[in-house]
Amino acid sequence: MELVSASFREEGAGARVRRLFPSPALHWPATDPFLLLDEFFVEAHAGFPDHPHRGFEIVTYMLDGGFEHRDSLGNAVEAPAGHAMHFVTGSGVIHSEMPLGTAHGLQLWINLRRQHKAIAPSLHLVAPDAMPVRTFDGGMIRRIASPDGPIALHTPVIYDDVHFTGEGTATWKIPSDSTALVYVVEGEPIVGGMTAGSGQLCLYDGGDTVELRSAAPARAIVLIGERHHESVRFFGPFVD
Repeated sequence: MELVSASFREEGAGARVRRLFPSPALHWPATDPFLLLDEFFVEAHAGFPDHPHRGFEIVTYMLDGGFEHRDSLGNAVEAPAGHAMHFVTGSGVIHSEMPLGTAHGLQLWINLRRQHKAIAPSLHLVAPDAMPVRTFDGGMIRRIASPDGPIALHTPVIYDDVHFTGEGTATWKIPSDSTALVYVVEGEPIVGGMTAGSGQLCLYDGGDTVELRSAAPARAIVLIGERHHESVRFFGPFVD
């Protein structure tokens, strides 16, 4: 298993992000089907003004504060803490994301297979009460995306928000030919036998099970996605 840390960088108009990938240390195809993962911190004076995208889909998950999303499709929605936005960029779209006071969250880009690159753009806002929750001894798991919802991506993906309230263990099966990632938001859980801290990403490079353990409060994101085995070309906000 590979453990990756990232430093802060500026994006948009004064927004700060911790970019886990792509980076010199971790990039496609190691993360296939995932293209990019940012933890973003946006103050009231900053944000992401109008900019274009093409060729992938985005899940933006709000941890604190909120975003106002506007786009060239005519959408204007607010996503406060706990909400998720599923934005399919497809054949091309322009949008902005500006903070509702402040904004702290995670943005994940997922590649669209070549046959889906030109599909129509769309936006879907998901409220927290639409996200299934299951408990385990020592914590709970909120499901953001999976093939049966609440967000169903064009690629089979599991996206789980895991909260430890005390000592506990949670596991996931890794389907064959899939990539599994764990991003630690808070605390120091043990991921596959390694202690990982806040802001660190764990990439599984073998095995068929994701195991998270913690003896104290912690929070982590689990991502599991079916690989595409297709080449991609990044042109800033465009992925062909």
